[in-house]
Amino acid sequence: MDDKELIGLIRKCRLADLGDGMDALGLVNRGTMNDTMRPLRPGINFAGFAYTVKLIPTRKAVKVCKDIKEYYGELEKWCSDTYTFNGGLTRETCPDTVVVVDMGGYPGGLWGSEIGAASMIKGVAGVVLDGACRDSEEANIEGVKVFCTRRTFNHVYGRLENGGVNVPIKCAGVAVKPRDIVCADDDGVLVIPYERAEEVLKFAIPIMEDDQKKRAEHYRNLGLKPDDSLDRMNTK
Repeated sequence: MDDKELIGLIRKCRLADLGDGMDALGLVNRGTMNDTMRPLRPGINFAGFAYTVKLIPTRKAVKVCKDIKEYYGELEKWCSDTYTFNGGLTRETCPDTVVVVDMGGYPGGLWGSEIGAASMIKGVAGVVLDGACRDSEEANIEGVKVFCTRRTFNHVYGRLENGGVNVPIKCAGVAVKPRDIVCADDDGVLVIPYERAEEVLKFAIPIMEDDQKKRAEHYRNLGLKPDDSLDRMNTK
């Protein structure tokens, strides 16, 4: 199975189905990010290959700026380091990419309305931060797809610096390697080891289809109108 087909099938499944598939393989509680990892708003879901980023607390001192021009100059220098990872995000790869950032839970606002909009233009599938998002209202208006463990108004300036890109990290209690499959919906975030993903799907798809049959009968008994959740394999 090629990567396009793999991620397409993963996206058909709920995290509940994928999590059950992990359980069936004996991977109980493996890949489940802790419950501090929550969506910026209800209804966000995505799946893609992990593009991992590590940020570390800085020991650098910040400059006392005399005017806005000097501050912007200092900010640009800081961000050119902290946001090094942006260089690897291309329009070609972004639609199947989830940016996963290990900030150690630090309350610095790495993601906000500006980078959120820029990442949407590139087509990034989603973002998972063990740290903070800021500009929450604007990011929600824009439809930015972010899960995070904190909210803040603080920038990363003077707080965090680059610690590596596409390296093994730990995010909200879970080890994540580059190209692991990262899935998110209202229930949380699940990381599936790339090398086990096809095995997980062999269980997850029939589990999902069995659930759909049972719920379709419940819908009939309750007088509910059928919806796309009853036929996820044929829904875009």
